[in-house]
Amino acid sequence: MKKFLIFLVLVTLCCSTVQAQRYYIPKYKKERVVSEADMHKQDRKWTITLSSSYDLSLGMQNRIYYKDRDDLVKYDQETDLHGVTVDLGMGRKFGSHVIMGLSAGFNYSNSLKSIPVRGTFRYYYGKAVAARRHRWFNYMELGPQFALNGDYKTIGASGIVGGGIRVLALKSMRMDFQAGYRLTLLRPTIDHMGSYYLPDNRVNYHQFMHSIVVGFNLTLF
Repeated sequence: MKKFLIFLVLVTLCCSTVQAQRYYIPKYKKERVVSEADMHKQDRKWTITLSSSYDLSLGMQNRIYYKDRDDLVKYDQETDLHGVTVDLGMGRKFGSHVIMGLSAGFNYSNSLKSIPVRGTFRYYYGKAVAARRHRWFNYMELGPQFALNGDYKTIGASGIVGGGIRVLALKSMRMDFQAGYRLTLLRPTIDHMGSYYLPDNRVNYHQFMHSIVVGFNLTLF
């Protein structure tokens, strides 16, 4: 009788161990696979991004300064410079919150074709952990803009401030959906079709264009 009881106890222990492994081990393995997929590429210091945006023009301010007579003329106008911008960027991570880098691309609109080159700064809120599927961020971009058509002098400038949300999709693909305010400095060439000839170096003609920028930023690497 004693041997039979010992045998029952051993059988019960073996069944309990098998049952525990049946439920615990698959759950452990599943959590480990998801964690590794979500955290893929998190330890890389450099990133390559591709972004696209649509510019909705809000208006333009003109500022013309005539040096010969110390006269400043200012007036506002509506614009049709709605356009599309495509950028390729490279950034470096500083910790888990900050990414700084450079971007360059091509801007196309009805009246202006240009190549913007900007320094970029992004700050992401929250922790970069597997359980977090999205992170809010703010960003800034600033740099020269090179006009490609003859209506404007070659070198201008542009800057953007805004914010958005980073979404983790398809295990390791990161996409930033963003919106911001863009200020663009343009330098139109002087029209010599009038009655008076004005040397270019005696007139400063600047245009300040205000626009809303909506777009996305895709991390390629």
